[in-house]
Order: sequence, then structure tokens, then C-alpha cells
Amino acid sequence: MQVNLNHLKDLHFKASARNFKSIDLDEPESFHGTNLGPSPVEYLLIGIGGCLGSSFMFCLVKHGIEIENLEIIVDGKIHHKPPTMRLKLAQVDVKIMYLLKDLSQAEKIEQCRSKFMKYCVVSDTLINGIPINVEFQKTD
Repeated sequence: MQVNLNHLKDLHFKASARNFKSIDLDEPESFHGTNLGPSPVEYLLIGIGGCLGSSFMFCLVKHGIEIENLEIIVDGKIHHKPPTMRLKLAQVDVKIMYLLKDLSQAEKIEQCRSKFMKYCVVSDTLINGIPINVEFQKTD
């Protein structure tokens, strides 16, 4: 799996992933960006919510549990952390709200609530950590 990013101007990048060729990344003006797209941290939060939501929905479908609505709110807390006082994503809170089509399935949904998280690659990666290797190459 690979994504590519190309710098456009200031802190604005265009990314591509699979056949999605024009994904904007930028910072808000308050972080010296031009506000032309979500920030990388916002994309990380989107990834967390999307992965957890996909894993939860997969489990629901697998167990024949039908829902009317599913909404996921991912709230990232960014703080200046000592000793360097650099901005860090300090905490992520996820709220998954659902409305069952059939209230008699409420007991069945516990099966998914208790185990769906271990199938989310994104949250598992963040919780357990992975090495990130960075290589610089001068281009001609």
C-alpha cells in the first residue's frame, strides 16, 4: 500500500492513493497554512474513525445486525507537551453512536462491541506502535 504527496505551495500538498488522485492536505491559517484541505492530523483522525467504523460495520453485517444509523465522532486533543513544548496529539476520544433497526438485537450487538477494535488496523497500529523509517533523496 502506497500513497504519494506533492508539495504545491506553503503547507498545501496534493496526495494520491490508489485511483484517488487529488486529495488536498493543508493546515488551517492559525497553523500557517492556507486552509485548502484537512490537516494531516485531521486525516489521521478520519483514518481512526473510518477504520473503527468499517470494523464495527463488518462485525454487524457478519452477525446479521441491522442498524438505522451509525455516526462516529473522533475528537483529537492537541497540546504543547514538555519538555520541548512541541504540539503533540495527546489523546483521541472516539464516540460511536448507533440506532438499531430491531431492538431485540441489542444483546447480539455486545458481541461486536467487545471485539471489533482488534480488527481495526489503524487503531491497533497506533496503540501498539510501529517503526517509521524516513529516507531523504536528492532528486535531479
